[in-house]
Amino acid sequence: MGKSTIFFGQPIFSQMISLNDKGEITARGLSDKSDPYCKRFSTFQHLITMVYGVTSGCNS
Repeated sequence: MGKSTIFFGQPIFSQMISLNDKGEITARGLSDKSDPYCKRFSTFQHLITMVYGVTSGCNS
């Protein structure tokens, strides 16, 4: 089994985030109107925060 060199040297969290298309997630946020009153987190930033929370084992 050969080694993959695509993600060499990147942390797993960085690899998971790179698989998400920021443009598509932003477009989905605009079409679903999830950011009209957004002051701090956009839809993409919120997604990254939630993925980090789940992968790091946060429970509250």
